[in-house]
Amino acid sequence: MGSKGANKHFDYNLIKVLDAVISAGNATKASKRLSVTPAAISLALSRLQSFYQQELFVRSKDGLVPTAKAIEIHQAFRQAMALVNDTFVPEETSTRSQKITVLGSEIAENYYLSQLYEDDIFERFSLRHFSARNIHKDTLKEHLIVGDCDLVISPDTIIEPGIENQLIDSFKNFVCICSADNLLGELSQLTLHSFYSARHAVYQSGLFSPIMINDDDLHEKNDEYKGYRVKGYRSDSISGIISIVERTSLIAILPLKLALFYKNQRRYAIKMVQPPPQLVFKPLNVYASWNNKSSKKQDVKELVDMLHTLSSFRR
Repeated sequence: MGSKGANKHFDYNLIKVLDAVISAGNATKASKRLSVTPAAISLALSRLQSFYQQELFVRSKDGLVPTAKAIEIHQAFRQAMALVNDTFVPEETSTRSQKITVLGSEIAENYYLSQLYEDDIFERFSLRHFSARNIHKDTLKEHLIVGDCDLVISPDTIIEPGIENQLIDSFKNFVCICSADNLLGELSQLTLHSFYSARHAVYQSGLFSPIMINDDDLHEKNDEYKGYRVKGYRSDSISGIISIVERTSLIAILPLKLALFYKNQRRYAIKMVQPPPQLVFKPLNVYASWNNKSSKKQDVKELVDMLHTLSSFRR
């Protein structure tokens, strides 16, 4: 395959291709990461193979699997890439901590952070998530200012000089959920009577946070009828809300994207029903906030961009 002296013509772009394929897990994901076609990745791997006597990949039912030789080469390549990257980082920050501390709700952890498993972010950073429930907004701001945390994910912006906020998601469509054997699940849409006759499970992220969906906002101001839900259960755990709904006759209002996530990916036995047409729902926004003076701001911004991209693919 290879020959002595072939390294004189080595294309160093192939280092990046091998790193992307092994880090991403397969050629398709690597092509997306490098913004090239899968065919270009395959061609690059063939060119890389021509420089080595030993096989670098074997095909399996799961795609290309790197051999021990490929992994050995990859480790050497990663060291070379790290040395090159360090030349672009000021010396005083090149040894900065790779830990990123996140304050957020259970939704931030279960719905957003847990979906980053397909990326290599957990190889490059050590993410630490702590619950922000029962923490006042002013305290969250203080944590960012003094550096106790690097990123806050919440439904509110933090207004303070030096604190940057970015919208990462907006829930605009809502559904009612009920257990799989609830008779209401046979309906395509609830009436006002069935909606207000049922007892509700409601989500509230903390003592200082309002209920995620406020009854006062469910009707237009000029609407003659303004109902209030009978709240049979209240929790700061979204998983707890869905578990209660799954096992009882309670119903709950959830953003459609959250309901689909827990039904399809977490496999909860729930059904989704359209809420009464008379109800209106205000969009629920999710923001990321961080200290722009932090030495970790570039790493935090990269994480925030990932979360924003992730949310944009969920409709």
